[in-house]
Amino acid sequence: MKKAICIAMLIVMIFASVTAVVEADTDQEITVVDARGETIIFESPPERIVSFMASNTEILFHLGLGDRVVAVDDFSDHPEEVQGLPKLGDAFGVNYELIVNMSADVVVTAAYNTDMIDYLEGIDQKVVATGATTVEDVYSDMELLGEMCGIGNEAKDMADAMRGQMDEITEETRGLSEEDRPKVLYVVSTYQGIWTTGGETFQNTLLTNAGGNNIASEKTGWVSLSEEEILAADPEVIIATETVRSGLEETLEKESWSEISAVKNDNIFYVDDNIMSRPGPRVIEAQDTLVGIFTEVMPEEEKTEETPALGGITMMAAVAAVAIFMEKKRR
Repeated sequence: MKKAICIAMLIVMIFASVTAVVEADTDQEITVVDARGETIIFESPPERIVSFMASNTEILFHLGLGDRVVAVDDFSDHPEEVQGLPKLGDAFGVNYELIVNMSADVVVTAAYNTDMIDYLEGIDQKVVATGATTVEDVYSDMELLGEMCGIGNEAKDMADAMRGQMDEITEETRGLSEEDRPKVLYVVSTYQGIWTTGGETFQNTLLTNAGGNNIASEKTGWVSLSEEEILAADPEVIIATETVRSGLEETLEKESWSEISAVKNDNIFYVDDNIMSRPGPRVIEAQDTLVGIFTEVMPEEEKTEETPALGGITMMAAVAAVAIFMEKKRR
């Protein structure tokens, strides 16, 4: 218990410190290498930033740079201060005219938005691309955007603080043996099949570090699993995003799914889409939520009063586990 309280206090202290606004040297020339391997040179740290990816927006605000963000994409909705900013569309419909009118020093977008990048660079608009596909990439993107804005050292400290938090949260789960890990199916879409995340995704890392055994980990990227594959794998836990709740519940009513361990034991959980889909600062919240889920499904005989969560659950994960339990009772 003392350990959990100390961890909780550490987390509060870290969040209190990393959200402080930091000052940049406005006279320095800055050179960064982005996720594409492209070198971008700034005569001085950018003061007007267009953020065209929700995770980039969250990173910039987390770094205390929100006052430099002048416009965002349609999906950027966190933190609350973003709500009043101009929205510039999404990857399938970019309002280039409005971007030009923003007179931005830089547009920050995802490396996979190649058409957008080509267009913007074709009109001499500076672009910095991020490319997080793993949890480690989240830290790298944070350091990249901090360096771009002249606060490289501070951003590195914040990234290191996040690494420390992740290590604390997963201390007792990331090293579990395979036989101690419940098999898990993570559902992100039920459109024309069951879609999930395989290896080389940050969601797979979160699931693994939380103590789960992702049944799609041998596949790469975002994949669709057939019913036969799912039945054969027999997941003991099913985790899904809130947006697929209705579609998944319809699937779960199929007779063929009734013998799946997760269905028989009512180990079905729903998580916030945004924290699980955005490679940004809230991966901490996502990781803690997943630890809470696997804590709940852990066999009772393995729990003790001294070690309530796989040997050392954090205070945050314990609260998450209670919230998850209450959510299941409401269903």
